[in-house]
Amino acid sequence: MEPVDLLTRHGIDPGGLEAAPAPPARRETLARVQAAPPRACVVCGGQAATARAVSFPGAGSRWVDLCWEHGMAVRRRSRLPASLEGIAADLRAAAREASLPGADRLAFYSSFEAAASGCRDEDPE
Repeated sequence: MEPVDLLTRHGIDPGGLEAAPAPPARRETLARVQAAPPRACVVCGGQAATARAVSFPGAGSRWVDLCWEHGMAVRRRSRLPASLEGIAADLRAAAREASLPGADRLAFYSSFEAAASGCRDEDPE
């Protein structure tokens, strides 16, 4: 979920949030999260654990301070493949795109021993 969606779902007007630089420097975001006293989550009022500058249509860039739970709800998810075969497929596709020789035969060895003997997983030993 995007921060804009979270705030819309909870009826929070971004115009009421503090203006943020676009984009803020990492040190500005870190200083905001570490400030004492801690800021409140804009959704639930709990202690904020994260801050992000979010651009809202019509309101510009605003600070969105969120507690751990709401921060995790809008956390950017990794788009990396979860399996070894998924990683290999991505690497094969990149190798094909770069026109590298042997791109379709790209494979992983199951161990250092298999690599040392030059035997891929699909090859008989």
